[in-house]
Amino acid sequence: MVDSSTSHGVTNFLTRRHSTGDGNLSNTFILPSYPPSTPGHDCREFNAPEGTYSLAHSIFISSLQPLYTVGTSASLVSIKYKESTTNLQRYEAQPGAMNFRRMFSSSSSSSNGHNIHSTSNNIDSDDEQHVFGTTPSSSSSSCNNNHTSKHHIMPIPEDETSSTTKLSFLSRNHSRQHHSRKPKTSITKTNSSFVQKIITNDQLAKILMSRTSDDTNLFYNCGTSFIWMDASGNPKEPLSRTVFTRACPTSHDVNLLTRAADQLDLIIGFTSGDIIWFDPLCNKYGRINKGGIMNSTSITMIKWLQGYDNLFMASFQDGSIMIFDKDKEDELFHPDPIPNVKDKKLFKISKHPPKIASKCNPVSHWKLSYQSITAFAFSPDCQHVAIVGLDGLLRIVNILHESLNDVYESYYGGLFCVAWSPDGRYIITGGQDDLVTIWAFKEQRIIARCQGHHSWVRGVAFDPWRCDEKVYRFASVGEDAKLILWDFSVSALHKPKTKAGNRNRGTSVSSVNSPPLSSILATIQDKGPVIHPVLSKTEVAFLQPTVIRTIHSDPCVGIYFREDAIVTTDKRGRINIWQRPRQ
Repeated sequence: MVDSSTSHGVTNFLTRRHSTGDGNLSNTFILPSYPPSTPGHDCREFNAPEGTYSLAHSIFISSLQPLYTVGTSASLVSIKYKESTTNLQRYEAQPGAMNFRRMFSSSSSSSNGHNIHSTSNNIDSDDEQHVFGTTPSSSSSSCNNNHTSKHHIMPIPEDETSSTTKLSFLSRNHSRQHHSRKPKTSITKTNSSFVQKIITNDQLAKILMSRTSDDTNLFYNCGTSFIWMDASGNPKEPLSRTVFTRACPTSHDVNLLTRAADQLDLIIGFTSGDIIWFDPLCNKYGRINKGGIMNSTSITMIKWLQGYDNLFMASFQDGSIMIFDKDKEDELFHPDPIPNVKDKKLFKISKHPPKIASKCNPVSHWKLSYQSITAFAFSPDCQHVAIVGLDGLLRIVNILHESLNDVYESYYGGLFCVAWSPDGRYIITGGQDDLVTIWAFKEQRIIARCQGHHSWVRGVAFDPWRCDEKVYRFASVGEDAKLILWDFSVSALHKPKTKAGNRNRGTSVSSVNSPPLSSILATIQDKGPVIHPVLSKTEVAFLQPTVIRTIHSDPCVGIYFREDAIVTTDKRGRINIWQRPRQ
């Protein structure tokens, strides 16, 4: 059943308002105009080899003006977990390098005092309303040890030399048993001109009291607003909407380590470089990088570091990445000067002196480019991060050693999005060349280019519930408003005219003879990062799409996988939730 769009105004459910920006209207963020939607478009289902995906919910508030250049990113978070209590399932949703998951031991989760629920309940296939009813939010970057997944893909074993004790910026004063603090400033009573108002549902207290750990929260951005809704559309109105005066939200993330019935830690990045640490359950917040004191350029992506309730990473439009601690104070920061030259090997680390570093942000600052970093994604074991930018480069950085390992070039133009396969063996990227490209992490080479989009590719993600060691399912969305499903296996690749490699047809995708990771790391430490040149069309295999369907009337920016659904977002602010085929 398709829910009608939430297109009415918001005045019907207001109870608490707070406005501070009226006296500073000259500082109010002015949203640029945007093109009209494609008329007459109404996609309600699409077919795939496994069956028909049907539109279960379409969430859209027509009265909100979008920041069209950024679009909408979404996070779907529930409290209940379907895997065992010894694992913590990680789901990240954002445009571009969308999803990653890591498994933690029970001691990591319990050390913070958070009760991780588990259940073996199955979805009732006869229930029309089962979408988001019992399934947890989940990552598209890992399938390992998930009790509800169809297949098991084990991640690449951690190298003996890669120990968390060697974390260059995490091991100092950043324990995973860090005592979690909560934000202190009430967003309903704040005097800050940064927050214009918060609008809450007049039944919010009653709704929260009646909710269970099965219910799924939906968070998303649109224009100057950050919205909290029930993902199943009950109620259809937002639970809350926070409106900002001087900047627009661009990216956000929910900390799944600390999430509980009485706590949700969100970080929200803005066009001004500001960061809000926000708990919607108590309507309290804290500000980081206030007024852009450490970096005043727009945040392009923001994510919590796995296993930590206080550390997170943010990428910026000036080509830098910064690691922050939500519990530390802001401090004026000037990174070490470097020559303004184009260098693909650029990776400059800057930090505060030790006395300041113990109390102040940033924890670490990486300078990688003079063009915008657009997205990043953590490997399933969280030892590496894949970073893409408008300079057209895919960078692989070892987080443990803060070292740049590999640099790959796009076929043409900038890159917008990146994602890891569930086992950490492959990385996919998308960008201005209208291609999705598959890279082999351990082999350190390009595997294939995927042709099917007719405009820039804005979002990519793996589907962990349709991956095994022989076939990998992933998806992409682009500015052509299309969703494309791809099934990647060696036998599915079309070989170029010039032989691109010596892999035998019919072998497993994961059966690769490659040097151990320890030797690769040793080489990098001795000689620096490996720069991989662009290969021509005749040197690279290509992959044909499995499914192509226009699913939105506006350019798409986000694609996220859940056990029971696919979620897509666009530049206009619409979120579509597609129910998987019934088994």
